[in-house]
Amino acid sequence: MSRPKRYSLAIELTAFCNQKCGYCYNDWRDAPGDVGSLPREELLSLVDKALTEVDFDHVTLTGGEPFARPEIFEILEIVQRHGKRALIISNGGVISESQAARLATFDPFFVQVTLNGPSRELHEEHVGKDCFEPTLEGIRLLRKYGVAVSGCIVITRKNARVVSEILELWRSLGATEVALSRFSPAGYAANQTAELLPSRSELIEALRQAEPFGAAGMRLQVTMPVPACVVEQADFPHLNFSSCPIGTEMQEFALGPKGELRHCTLHADSIGDARVQSFASLVESDAVMHYRDVTPEFCQPCPLKTSCMGGCGAAGLAVLGEHGLDPFVAQHVDDAFAAKLKAARATTSAQTPFVPASRLRRSKALERT
Repeated sequence: MSRPKRYSLAIELTAFCNQKCGYCYNDWRDAPGDVGSLPREELLSLVDKALTEVDFDHVTLTGGEPFARPEIFEILEIVQRHGKRALIISNGGVISESQAARLATFDPFFVQVTLNGPSRELHEEHVGKDCFEPTLEGIRLLRKYGVAVSGCIVITRKNARVVSEILELWRSLGATEVALSRFSPAGYAANQTAELLPSRSELIEALRQAEPFGAAGMRLQVTMPVPACVVEQADFPHLNFSSCPIGTEMQEFALGPKGELRHCTLHADSIGDARVQSFASLVESDAVMHYRDVTPEFCQPCPLKTSCMGGCGAAGLAVLGEHGLDPFVAQHVDDAFAAKLKAARATTSAQTPFVPASRLRRSKALERT
């Protein structure tokens, strides 16, 4: 019997991260010590099991910060043995020269690194103090040893109007591909919805600034779903737009640091425990196969509903408490949510906190086994 074929498996090597990003989608961001990471032998065994049971096109190594886990090179060896390649998502800040040199021998597709400002001040406003220069140094080391670096910008309310300046920085660093990752308030980031969620006009301004870079040959991918009811994608012909792939052969599953398999890195709830269940059964489970059966009520009249899905379902679940409309859309069409968002943005006191629905219950991702 043939193995199920899927696009990718994102392996979260560790819950530890040296940065404190406000836009972090890891549900454990506030308490990484409660999650930790799988023991070495168990992690290596699970990676081998995954690639044996499912025909993944490639794997993505992520975290937390994947280069904080010394077993990253052992995992790359397993991936290579299965005839696959990896891409790596890193903040770049802990990459040493020896790691960069060794990584080059594995020929990864690329290492994706995020810069959220053209200068130290704006970048560190997003990720924490003393992170800008270490990230730049990590990028330089990777390029020194011939490792491809793909850029990323998390587009927020704070940086949407300076995207062209950030792209100029990426161009000066030699990047030819940059992901435009519209802020999605899933996981920990649900707490930062009021502070970071861009409006429609702010996102359009960011895309308007990015369009000339795409026209000049830079490959720009809008990685988070941007529903057509909010942004007319045809206005930006040199940008590539994505939609939610859950429930399709293009899905990237997430293997969490406790062995749980999830719909994607942004979803907090587990499909099942990959330590005791087969990956083949999990990727073909009812939870996956019927994920796209549910679309938000607002989307029902739309002919694009089955492909668009109302945006990011993980963000809808984290902020609104249901597999519903993406808060990026809801802020413009849901009067109650818009009022809550406005109130949270109008004060810096604790009297009007923005409390996402997911914080009113204990996250399954943090349950101890």
